[in-house]
Amino acid sequence: MGTEMGSLSTALSALQSERKALEVTGQNIANANTVGYTRQRANLQAVGGSVVPAMYSKSDGVGNGVTVSDVQRLQDSFLEQRANSETGRLSSLNASQQTLADIENSFGEPGSGGIQTMLANYFAAWDDVANNTPDTGARAALIGLGQSVAGALNQAATSMSSQWTSSKETLGSTIQQVNSTAANIASLNQAIVAATAAGNQPNDLLDQRDNLIRTLASSVGAVAKANVNGSTDVLIGGSSLVSGSTSRTVAVSSSSATALDQVNGTPPTRVALIWGDTGGSVAIGSGTGAALLTALNTTIPSYSSQLDSVAASLVSTVNAQQAAGYDLHGVAGAAFFDPTKLTAGKITVAITDGSTIAASGVAPTLDSSGNTVASLDGSNAQKIAKLSGTGADLAYRQLIVALGSQSQAVQQKADTQQSVVTQVTAARDSAAGVDLDEEQTHLITFQQAYNAAAQYMSVLNSVLDTLINRMR
Repeated sequence: MGTEMGSLSTALSALQSERKALEVTGQNIANANTVGYTRQRANLQAVGGSVVPAMYSKSDGVGNGVTVSDVQRLQDSFLEQRANSETGRLSSLNASQQTLADIENSFGEPGSGGIQTMLANYFAAWDDVANNTPDTGARAALIGLGQSVAGALNQAATSMSSQWTSSKETLGSTIQQVNSTAANIASLNQAIVAATAAGNQPNDLLDQRDNLIRTLASSVGAVAKANVNGSTDVLIGGSSLVSGSTSRTVAVSSSSATALDQVNGTPPTRVALIWGDTGGSVAIGSGTGAALLTALNTTIPSYSSQLDSVAASLVSTVNAQQAAGYDLHGVAGAAFFDPTKLTAGKITVAITDGSTIAASGVAPTLDSSGNTVASLDGSNAQKIAKLSGTGADLAYRQLIVALGSQSQAVQQKADTQQSVVTQVTAARDSAAGVDLDEEQTHLITFQQAYNAAAQYMSVLNSVLDTLINRMR
């Protein structure tokens, strides 16, 4: 009778274990499309018989059934870390590419409304004046095109200034999210440690924590380090952001930093990240945050400075040649552009009267009444027209070529990195993701095992019924 009762216990353990395995499989199927879900597997373990002999008996070695030893998360920690690292690099490249694309949009190149086209039209207008020196219409057109060039430079400078401010606001928002995410990870660490200590398996909490770590990896290139008690530390640049159930905060060092003042050509205060508790510098090498810091401290100020150089060169070269000629009144040429405004944000046309444009290279002959009695030539206007392709025009072309080359290089790197991320993510998902075909196979396997266990219990029930009834 004792043997039969032990067999019933074995059958019951089989029913319970196979049902648990079916429940785990069902959980996987239910979360097949859940982002960040890690598939699970019920690990079955045989329950052996007693290995310690009694005084008058010993185990027959058959065992006492089966039990679910644990529900395992099928995750490859190496692939998880690799995916986070590569995703951080991709986020940095994508943010850098966006910065360069926004700068390109500020210049409007290529296009009929771009600064390069306006410069070409402006210098061509000087050639028109040279070919018809007394023509007031050509002179008025020249002033209008000069104002268009100045206005385009003003607009590009304002656009980049706005871009700098927007990038800084984005960085601040990113850091706020980092601090909030770090605090959530610390709370999850506390819950996971408590659950693990109690003998529970907090797999769903582990999934939530991994998703948050992925967010930090994309934002600031964070790295995770697992602890033996179930918690995970999170590091940025080798320094701890989350340690167990405590988290630190990160702040933007120059919260009151001056904006990129492109109107006055003033460079912005350098922006950096610091730890909220110690004030020490936070070193990040990847992620969106790293790209935004580069944009604020290097990329945008650099192209803004180059644009200022274009404006300063345009003012100095045109005004110098203008001063070497004579206008329709026989007076040496006045400054075409305001000589006190040498930045892209400030450049303006100083001339309002077309007759004061110094197109002639020689002083005219005037009568006693001050009227011109000898024809004016257009040699000086021709010299200014020949500035096309040199000076400011050349500097601007070089700026655009450098910008285009840098943008293309970053885009190529981003495309390559995207391929890497796709491959690594696929490898991670192959280990942690749910394969419905595989789960269907498990369903059939566990169902058949459950049916067999039920049949086994039915047979035992029949044996016990026969035994009991015949003993009456």
